[in-house]
Amino acid sequence: MAPPRARTAKNRSLPANLYPNGKYWQYKNPITGKKTSINKPMAEAIKLANAANAKLLPLLADDGALLEMLTGDAAPKFSKCLDRFETEWLSTKKYADSTLKEIKFKLARYREDMGDLMMGQLDVLKVAEYLDGFENNAYTKHRGLLVQVFAFAVAKGLCERNSAELTLVKKEAEKKRQRHTVEGLNKILAYVGTPVWLKRAIRLGLLSLQRREDIVMWPKTAVDLEQNTIKVSPGKTQNYGKPVHLEIVMGQALREVVLECLKSPVVCPYLIHYSPKARKRTQLDAKLHWNAVTADYLTKSFAQARDDSQAYDNVPAGERPTFHEIRALGAWLYEQQGFAQEYIQGLMGHADVKMTEHYQSGHGDDEVVYMKVKADLNV
Repeated sequence: MAPPRARTAKNRSLPANLYPNGKYWQYKNPITGKKTSINKPMAEAIKLANAANAKLLPLLADDGALLEMLTGDAAPKFSKCLDRFETEWLSTKKYADSTLKEIKFKLARYREDMGDLMMGQLDVLKVAEYLDGFENNAYTKHRGLLVQVFAFAVAKGLCERNSAELTLVKKEAEKKRQRHTVEGLNKILAYVGTPVWLKRAIRLGLLSLQRREDIVMWPKTAVDLEQNTIKVSPGKTQNYGKPVHLEIVMGQALREVVLECLKSPVVCPYLIHYSPKARKRTQLDAKLHWNAVTADYLTKSFAQARDDSQAYDNVPAGERPTFHEIRALGAWLYEQQGFAQEYIQGLMGHADVKMTEHYQSGHGDDEVVYMKVKADLNV
């Protein structure tokens, strides 16, 4: 339950849930959060508040079970709101699979952290305290999603106001990530503490120039060893008018890392996988497969290996390159080895959408047309 609002010396004698409201008073229902004006003298307002508390506060002791028994209708819990948000709102959005997985992972965390609270208990103070547990850009991302969740709750009559929207708005910190160097990335790859699966992911990203979301979701079925190709439909391009689909002809280095992924004894339909030490239900629900790697876990694991290997100790912690910057290093290496910009853009999924449309023109809207490109970087 959210802690009561701090009392001033003048109002310390007031009963719980009763607050001054101008000339008169206001009572906040501790279960539903609804506020009711009491246009009565102080003595009568205190009497009414005490009577209301006597009836309502015991219902909080058994988390709403008694309320359901008495009225046949339990006070709405946040977990129910999250379930409806995911079913009725999120399912209607055409987000990329990686975005959906990230949102569902956050919703699973909210269920675990606050799911048992009743909607009336999630006031601005409670939501603000929860958000304060996150730093920098994580704060803004969680706040943005909670604003959407509470907007849905208000529209469905589950609460009266958007508590998340009333919390402090923070600007995302400007990213000042430095670029990877060949020496730095090689130090991470050579470090004994870097997991084998992460080394494969690093090499796969460097050679294929694909984003982290596509790296962790790359299915083994996309590989055709006889044709020496691997297919990918970059998730970030799926919202384009003409989505991009690539058929990559594998150079020797890329083929080697793909073969390593395929020969791994860990059971998983995805190229990048690992055997987790523990398997929590909330984590499993957010994953494509129990041995799959999420984009967030990839990012965190890379950062851990980067720092443990001391690859960029001369760079301030907040500016050290992440897994995302591997793509930029790969593109630069291709350029240094004499590959044309068109070659590199094609492998990256085309920075120019018009180029993609040119390759796909003349085909049916629903037909998947793979554009053949090569990944032949020599490492």
